[in-house]
Amino acid sequence: MKTMLSAGLAMALGLGAATTATAQDDDWEFQQDPAQNIAIAVTRYDAGQIIVVQCRDNRLTVVLGGLPRSTEPLELTASRADGRSDIQDWVSSGAPGAFRAVSPGRAARFLKGGGLYSVRTEPGSETPFTGAFDLPGQSANVDQVLTACGWGLSDDRDLLAEAEVSLENVGPTVHRRSSSRSVALRSRRPNPNARPAPRLPTPEMEVSCIVRSGHLAECRADHAASAALPPVMGVMRAAEGREVFPIDGATLAEAEGKVFHVIGHAAMLRFAPD
Repeated sequence: MKTMLSAGLAMALGLGAATTATAQDDDWEFQQDPAQNIAIAVTRYDAGQIIVVQCRDNRLTVVLGGLPRSTEPLELTASRADGRSDIQDWVSSGAPGAFRAVSPGRAARFLKGGGLYSVRTEPGSETPFTGAFDLPGQSANVDQVLTACGWGLSDDRDLLAEAEVSLENVGPTVHRRSSSRSVALRSRRPNPNARPAPRLPTPEMEVSCIVRSGHLAECRADHAASAALPPVMGVMRAAEGREVFPIDGATLAEAEGKVFHVIGHAAMLRFAPD
C-alpha cells in the first residue's frame, strides 16, 4: 500500500498548471491493508494529476498531486458540480508538486458526489494554479476511508462558508494565510508547571466554531472519535468565546454565522487542570 501511494504521487510530480482531466472509473480506486492500518482511495488522471484520500494509523490525509512545485501554502477557491464552493487551505506534503489539505475531513467530503471539481488560486498568488478535475460519479470508497479514520460521512458545517477572521487583530488588509485560522490555542489560565499535552495528528485536533457577534461560539470537535480527549477538549474550552477580527477586507457582519476552524499543531498545547 505504501508503494501504491508513493507510485501514485510520483506520477504527479514535476507537472505545472493542471489541465482539465477526466476520471477513469465510476468510483475511486480503493485498497486496504489492515496489517499496516492503511485504507486509501485514489483517482488518477491522464495528464498525471492524482487525488489521494488516505487513512493511515488513524490519521486522515487528502493530497493533490501534480500541482506546481512549491513549498508555499496554497489557498484555493474550489467549486463542485452542484454549485457549492469553498475556500480550501493546502500545504506542501513534502514531495514536489504534492499538497495536503489542512482540513482533510471537510476536503474529502467536498470531493464526494462526482462531476467537475475546479480549483484556482487568487490573482497574485505566490503559487498560481488553476485546475479542473472530473471526479468519479460514486464515492463509496472515499466513505470507507473516512470511516476507517473515524470521520463523519457528512457534516452540516460543510455547508457554511469560511469566516474571513483571525484570532489576532492584524488589520483588515492582511491576507488569510498571514493570519492563519489554523492556529494552536493556549488556555486562558496557563499553568507554567503543567506538562505538555500529548501531541495528536493535526487534523484530529480540529475544532470548528461559529462566529456570533464577533466571538467564537458553539465550538465542537470535528473529529468525533477524538472529541473526549483532554487536548481536544482543551482546545474547545480555549476557543469558546474568543474574540475574532476581520481580515481580507471583510467585516464582522459578513462573518456572522460562518464557520471558523481551529487546528492544534506545531508546538504542544498546554492546558491548566480543571
